[in-house]
Amino acid sequence: MVIDTISNTLTGSDSFLFRFSPFQVVPNDSLGLFFKPEEMVSYISVDAGYAGIPRTFPQYERSIFFLFFVFCFLLFSLFYRSERKTLFADFKNLLGFRKRATSVYKEQVTVREIWAEMFLLFQTLLIFSMVYFVLFWERGIVDMLPGNRNLLFLCVFLTLGAFVFFRYVIYSFLGIIFFPLKIKNWLGKYLQIVELVGILSFFPAFFYIFLPEIASFAFVLLLAIFFMSRLGIMIAVFDIFVKNKIGFFYFIVYLCGIEILPYFLLYSGLISLISVVGSIAL
Repeated sequence: MVIDTISNTLTGSDSFLFRFSPFQVVPNDSLGLFFKPEEMVSYISVDAGYAGIPRTFPQYERSIFFLFFVFCFLLFSLFYRSERKTLFADFKNLLGFRKRATSVYKEQVTVREIWAEMFLLFQTLLIFSMVYFVLFWERGIVDMLPGNRNLLFLCVFLTLGAFVFFRYVIYSFLGIIFFPLKIKNWLGKYLQIVELVGILSFFPAFFYIFLPEIASFAFVLLLAIFFMSRLGIMIAVFDIFVKNKIGFFYFIVYLCGIEILPYFLLYSGLISLISVVGSIAL
């Protein structure tokens, strides 16, 4: 007589039990194929989260932005080794540490110094283009195709460059009217302010993009650097109005029309770029 060793009922085996790691998300579907609440053995509550949770930022853009920062850092180090005396002289004169209007270490401008000036302007535009891209990421950029995002970044960079050039033309007219003999120093001072903003904004912008835990603090630093640079321009212009005995009312008109209103127009234009570029089929 042969004894049947096969049981008529199936018993639960450990090999058929689903186990999840503490960091694995359990799908809660309505059909109960993957998860059945009534058969749950135990559960552990987890924290709701922290304020510094990383953004849903694509790895492609993050890698490109990181390479931009590395590129700027390496080039700045290269120019700093050969032009550090000139840079220090310009920025000390700009910040008011010296009484003389000009303090340079060499009379003739070299080609390397011109390239350094162009790079610092380029760095400022590039840094604020990346900050804009991250700041308005949740306002429509996230829904764009990769090609549209690349086009938007290029448009933002060119728009900021055109804005800096527009300001340069405005200050050129201002210098021609009030002090034509010193217009070179006046325009040089404006460009030095733009360059200094890019240098001071390098690390705050890097922290704002890649360290979400302190992004708010880094953004406040960026705003402080921007307003301090505008304050320096306003003080210089106010000094011109005082020396030429121009009424305070005209200074207020200039302040609103030349120093404040263009930035509101720039802000509106940069926001409009998102919808314009997003509607382009590439």
